[in-house]
Amino acid sequence: MLRLTLRSLRANATRLLLSSLAIVLGVGFVTGTLIFSDGLTAATEERAGLLDRFVDVELTRDFDVPPGVAGAPDVDGVLLPTTLVDAVRQVDGVAAAEGTFSSFGIGLLGPDNQSIPGMNSMVTVPADPQLAGLPLAAGRLPQRPGETVLDARTADRRDIAVGDQIRVAATDRQPQPLQVVGLVDVAGTGVDSGGALLGMVDADARRLIGRTDLDRVLVVAEPGVGQAELAQRLRTAVGGYVVTRTGEQLRADALDHAVGNGEQFTRLLLAFAAIAVFVAAFVIANTFTILLAQRTRETALLRLVGATRAQLFRAGIVEAAAVGLIGAVWGLLLGVVAAVGLRQLYAELGAGTPSGTVISLRTVAVALICGVGVTVGAALLPAWRGTAVPPVAALTDAALTVARPVGRLRLGTGLLLLVAGVLGLVAAGRLEDLLVVVAGGILTFLGLVLASPLIVPAVTRLLGRLTGWAAGPTARLAVANAVRNPRRAAATAMALVIGIGLVTSFAVGAHSVKQAVEREVDARIGAAFIVQSDLDPVPPELIDRLRDLPELGVVLADAEVYGAPGGFYVTAGHPDLLAKAKLAVVDGDVREFGPGRVIVNEATGYAVGDRIRLEPVPADPADPADPADPVGPAGPVGQARDAVVVAVLADPPGGDQPVSGTVLAVEEDVTAVYPGIDTWLVQLDPAAGVDDQAAREAVESVVVSYPFVTFVDRASYAESRTSTVDTVLQFVLALLALAILISLLGLANTLTLSVVERTRENALLRAVGLTRGQLRRMLATEAVLTAVSGTACGIAIGVAGALSALAVLNNAEDGIFQLQVPWAQLGVIVAGAAVAALVASVLPARRALRQPVVTSLAAE
Repeated sequence: MLRLTLRSLRANATRLLLSSLAIVLGVGFVTGTLIFSDGLTAATEERAGLLDRFVDVELTRDFDVPPGVAGAPDVDGVLLPTTLVDAVRQVDGVAAAEGTFSSFGIGLLGPDNQSIPGMNSMVTVPADPQLAGLPLAAGRLPQRPGETVLDARTADRRDIAVGDQIRVAATDRQPQPLQVVGLVDVAGTGVDSGGALLGMVDADARRLIGRTDLDRVLVVAEPGVGQAELAQRLRTAVGGYVVTRTGEQLRADALDHAVGNGEQFTRLLLAFAAIAVFVAAFVIANTFTILLAQRTRETALLRLVGATRAQLFRAGIVEAAAVGLIGAVWGLLLGVVAAVGLRQLYAELGAGTPSGTVISLRTVAVALICGVGVTVGAALLPAWRGTAVPPVAALTDAALTVARPVGRLRLGTGLLLLVAGVLGLVAAGRLEDLLVVVAGGILTFLGLVLASPLIVPAVTRLLGRLTGWAAGPTARLAVANAVRNPRRAAATAMALVIGIGLVTSFAVGAHSVKQAVEREVDARIGAAFIVQSDLDPVPPELIDRLRDLPELGVVLADAEVYGAPGGFYVTAGHPDLLAKAKLAVVDGDVREFGPGRVIVNEATGYAVGDRIRLEPVPADPADPADPADPVGPAGPVGQARDAVVVAVLADPPGGDQPVSGTVLAVEEDVTAVYPGIDTWLVQLDPAAGVDDQAAREAVESVVVSYPFVTFVDRASYAESRTSTVDTVLQFVLALLALAILISLLGLANTLTLSVVERTRENALLRAVGLTRGQLRRMLATEAVLTAVSGTACGIAIGVAGALSALAVLNNAEDGIFQLQVPWAQLGVIVAGAAVAALVASVLPARRALRQPVVTSLAAE
């Protein structure tokens, strides 16, 4: 039996090629992820604690200890006082001690005077070389005021070299020039935030951000003094308000944090790899089902000469194991190539940790288990069914074997699961739980798989009606072939459903989110340009300078007050900008908007002509102002103002409001009632007769002195709000493309095996007049119908999943999302599946036409 199995493998090598290719791709994705993960972990272990490699003890503030207790500073907001460094240096066993601090939100101008946007940060560089841990890539570390080091990644991107001068700024302070004296390689370290990193001496750092305290104190022990012993001495000496960590603990914590970030990315990749392997299992199971069905007479002859069912079953499993082993080996080799691509993808996502190729025994074992295990597991049921052939079948024509009917229990269970899954998707919005969406989607998919022998042929016949009307008898033959074996047609189509379903779900969700953001921008932004700041308010001085520009006709500081008296959300507007914004007006005329005249939405309960009173936030001297609050409770108190409602706007979709409604007033009224409000966004519009380019140049000449703010036009602002959605969608589509490719390979494999099975039938059709071109069209139509049927089912389940997820998000985000189906993208998906099916039909058609008609009629 072993020799017979090996001969069967050689004889069917071509037929098994596409199945093994599906395993190669699936295993390649899995092993590539593991190789990438192992390389990332190895690199992370090397670099995570690189900055603190010289530190023996670190001191930080214990936030559980209130001010004035256990020696803690009395001033609220001070982490560690600068005097702590001198106290630490007096402790026995301390060789060196330095205080350091860092800050995010640093504005940066390159040598070309252009802003370098991003999550830029700053760290102080210890003056003592024993604690200077920044790894140099070129030049030297800063030693005096006016010098800085820059991370090598930013320097490479912006063509900044050692010796160049840059300018830095924070909050509303003026930019200060610094000379780049060195470049540091901080990729993958604790200070790598994805943006630019600056390292400077303590004096420059304090002048830059105005800090008077420290984040931490770093200590080097004298020779012979243990880290744990010194940590205990320091805690005893300086007071109980500090947390001491040894150098080993510090580096271990940094490693855990860094590895944890990489593991999250790895788990995400493995989830998509599992989808690819799952789809490959569909392809393999379908392939072995067809192969074993085509060997009905051969199997019966073996039973006739004495082979037992167990022997035939074992032979089928050995054949599957051999295919899986070959696929696993090639998949492991492909994984090495895939790991390179994953490293590049990880770097483009903002994590530039360098990593190498690490192939561990675990990866090899997973490749073998995944390749052999999945293949054998997928072949178990087909192999067992294929051996249930009585010896008398050797006397019949195997080609006339009728497909086994689908059991009622399977169909009934499938329909029940399908109904349960749909109900779960519907209920998810009310339950406000995304896990219910996932559970509903899984149940829907399982129900669709079980009921697919009933659903897929019905969808195929429906699609075939149009095709039959357009192409005539050839298409009708294709429809009959496509639904001849419902199990086979369903298995082939279902391989497409999971990939297409997920792609559709993400595409619909992303399109709906983007449309919601664009609607928000349309309703809020009517200006040509925007100046904004994400980390700190826009300086009032900058707003005043913009108002002085003759090239600008409108400068609107977008002052916003959340939770004003009455529960209102009060925001500033300008008549000229509102005329260009896309507002959903229910009643009134927005053109009457002006001083003393406001616009409200329906949630306020006010109507056109009503009078509304804007009241200031009362001061509470016992509660200090919160700098993160636009209206601090101890801030200045304005004067109440009455206004008339001139227009009412529709509530956002869903009707839920975070406050009692929105009130839109002119900037003068808002600032009079709520003085001292921080502004995070300023809208700018050119003056009459000034073109956009002239206005842009005038604004750029002013904002260049404020590198921490961003100046963009309206289109760029809208794009920046949706760019993350586009990035995530492209990332997901790239990972799901492999699953779809495997499913299309399965389609080609099924069609190829079906052509072999129908050799005599196709020859008979040609003998009675079917031309070569008609045979090609018949096979192409069959492939397209099967692919489009699977795609249609996938799109249906994907849209349902996206609609359910949006319902959950609407409950959490005040109903701002509406289902927006990207018909153009879905059309591309359907067209792509159809074109891929056409390509998949080429080789089977060539095989069908290769043999002469007489020879094909004599085939068994």
